[in-house]
Amino acid sequence: MKTNKINLFSIWLHILGLLVISIIIIGGYTRISDSGLSITEWEPISGILYPLSNQSWLNEFAKYKLTDEFKLINSNMTLNEFKFIYFWEWFHRFFARLIGIIFLIPLFIMILKKQLPKKFTAHVSIIGFLLAIQAIVGWYMVKSGLVDRVDVSHYRLSVHLINAFLILGIIIFTIVSSLDKFYDVRIKKSKNILILFSIFLFFQIFYGAFVSGTHSGLLSNTWPNYNGKLIPDNALDLIPVWMNFFENKNFILFFHRSFAFVLLALMLVLNLKMLKNKIQGSSKFLLFILNLSFLLQILLGIFMTFQNIPWYAALAHQGNSIILFTITIFFLSQSLKKLDSI
Repeated sequence: MKTNKINLFSIWLHILGLLVISIIIIGGYTRISDSGLSITEWEPISGILYPLSNQSWLNEFAKYKLTDEFKLINSNMTLNEFKFIYFWEWFHRFFARLIGIIFLIPLFIMILKKQLPKKFTAHVSIIGFLLAIQAIVGWYMVKSGLVDRVDVSHYRLSVHLINAFLILGIIIFTIVSSLDKFYDVRIKKSKNILILFSIFLFFQIFYGAFVSGTHSGLLSNTWPNYNGKLIPDNALDLIPVWMNFFENKNFILFFHRSFAFVLLALMLVLNLKMLKNKIQGSSKFLLFILNLSFLLQILLGIFMTFQNIPWYAALAHQGNSIILFTITIFFLSQSLKKLDSI
């Protein structure tokens, strides 16, 4: 496995991984800055062109003025203010197209030169499929906010976000599977707790999009209580009860905060397990970074609560979740790696 073919393949995967991380952050700011509904059409080819003439800008602004977001929230928006939100949505879509190009062109070259390892054909196919799905889901999400509402559906937002993390996770798994270095066989002894922690972390990120999409975080600026109460008011008002999990903002906030303590308990177990198995130096360092990121995530969440969710803290919270996820999936990938592939 130590060939130039694998090295080229690995470089390609690393670049894709960095691009996916970048677009998650770009998408986060696009969401936070309320830029996502500024482009009201999906034009896969011509949409790459950025408006340059004044007439082009007036045409785009006229389309935006037809949305409920403009009519109900941004009716006083100037053309220059519109240009700001338009840029971020355009840049987000442009970057997505760039990822598609970086995925396809090197892939075709590797196939023509027979430098794509057959062992990872399934991995690459899944990544390509999910990238295509992401583009469709992205427009499906935007479309939900253009009519009869002023924001996108939190369901579609969650799917769009978690699909990006899923793509990143498969890329990391493929990188670990293709390389011998960084491997610590002792990590295999922590496989079960890593699987559990990864699933729970994946879910927490998914449900965090529910909090963001419903603006539930704005309901309370106190911690650890909810405006002086241990459980927020009206947390179980919806009937049937399970609907509170999906639609009740008070419950959504309560559940997201409470689930963080479940992750904390699993993190402690993970630490005890991995240290007991005497993981090697580089793995210990990554475990330290994982712990540091987890602590930072909690502190950012608390800070956001008290400060009424400033954009920079919200973006840092999402960005730090990428670090948590990346290290966790890196460990998980090593624990699942077959010994005969080392």
